[in-house]
Amino acid sequence: MSPTTWALVRPLETARLTLRPHREDDLDDLLVFHGDPQVTAYIPWPVRDREQTAQALAERLVRTSATAPGDVLNLAVEERSSGTVIGEVLLRRTGATATEVGYALRQDRWGRGLASEAVTALLDAAAGWGVTTVEAVVEPPNTASVALLERLGFHREPELRDGLLVLTRTSA
Repeated sequence: MSPTTWALVRPLETARLTLRPHREDDLDDLLVFHGDPQVTAYIPWPVRDREQTAQALAERLVRTSATAPGDVLNLAVEERSSGTVIGEVLLRRTGATATEVGYALRQDRWGRGLASEAVTALLDAAAGWGVTTVEAVVEPPNTASVALLERLGFHREPELRDGLLVLTRTSA
């Protein structure tokens, strides 16, 4: 694997979570949040049924590294105590040292700091790959996501992009 490829050598572990590549047996867990209109309200995919979630999972199974701009590294967020996939995180590579971060978490796990824990672990890994600029694009009514990103050191850009807030975090 070239040094410019972003990929996990092993799963990322935090106190409560494991971030890992998706597996075929994640389908039932994914369906819980892919099929929830409150979870999908502010993300760029619609509420999905089982067949649509299975198709989305098939796409995620091959998103295990990012080498070139446009490539996506997509990881399952597994709760260590239960072994349940409670969400997912992604990096969409936009340049040699730049990326866009995204995340989704099932509703019954909101408000516990788990999204922050998962995103922090992913951004720490990205820093190890040489990422210096991370962007997040958020629907303006999604105040919880904006607050999470600001706690993680993201700053709002002054202009909207296609009606969306852009938040950026840079490091040296």
